Amino acid sequence: MTLKVGIIGTNGHIRYVLDGIPEIEDCQLIGCCPEAEGKNVTKVTRHEAWSDNARVFDTPLDLLEEGKPDVVSVAMMFPENSKYSRMALERGVSVVSEKPLATELEDLDLLRKTAEHSQGRITAMYAYRFWPDYEAARNIRLTGSIGKVCQVSAQKSYQWGDRNDWYKQRETYGGTIPWVAIHAIDFMRWTSGEDFTSVQGMQANLVRKDFPGCEDCGALLFGLTGGGQGILTFDYLRPAAADSHGDDRLRIVGSTGIIELQSARGIAEVTTDEEPVKKLEIPPETNMFVDFVKELRGGEPSRISQDEAFRSCEISLLARKACEEGAVVKIPQPA
Repeated sequence: MTLKVGIIGTNGHIRYVLDGIPEIEDCQLIGCCPEAEGKNVTKVTRHEAWSDNARVFDTPLDLLEEGKPDVVSVAMMFPENSKYSRMALERGVSVVSEKPLATELEDLDLLRKTAEHSQGRITAMYAYRFWPDYEAARNIRLTGSIGKVCQVSAQKSYQWGDRNDWYKQRETYGGTIPWVAIHAIDFMRWTSGEDFTSVQGMQANLVRKDFPGCEDCGALLFGLTGGGQGILTFDYLRPAAADSHGDDRLRIVGSTGIIELQSARGIAEVTTDEEPVKKLEIPPETNMFVDFVKELRGGEPSRISQDEAFRSCEISLLARKACEEGAVVKIPQPA
């Protein structure tokens, strides 16, 4: 049976879904709709996954009711993601949501309850689980060669570039932690095998004063389940002349070794008590949507399970709360 795919909104990283469609047998893009009336959808209509059988729908409801997709990507203005994900799940349609799944804890809880009672599944675009160097870091940690994980540190640094006007207000943006830092929250957890028990932090808008609702720098300190520490810095201050948009870094400190990644410089290495520094073995890249569809078709579980999609989002919203309240916030542990 042909899997019918719809695109709701074109913000963010919908290319992960679009790029995956041609790789999947019996998979068809049925159409898309803009995140707002009059918004350009050429990011979709010019992609190789588009065909003469696809169409542009006026609204998400039209796409769901008339197109009758089996799975949709949802990439709206960030505070709207949860609304349209619920709309799909209520109809038994599976969802690949841009992060964050929701920008408020109440909306996240409502989405979780909807997902628990839906025939559809939901995952989130935590793309670093599919970046080969981050998979390599996880793989070497799983060998046990670095021993007990004691500390995990990460950096997310982006160029400012062009940003939508709705980044200017907290109500329409949601915050830099659930949009940018969430990537590191997720890959720190996934690569290290550690979860977070508490969070405190600071964030500020120091440079982009015309975007007061958008924090351009911040730092978070997490407690790890194994007793160690997690340190995360994030910013929108990568120089315009830098040779890449982002400068992502990860360092996992174990009792007998250290893993280090600097993606912008192609550094992926490990040093242990037994061996000097060596490059990690980098696996082939896997497409996120291809991985999700395997689960939908009864195959092995997706690398980003439904529980994990909610978990990293919840942590990001609690981290934002910690910064806004100037407090140490406890992070509830899964049952």
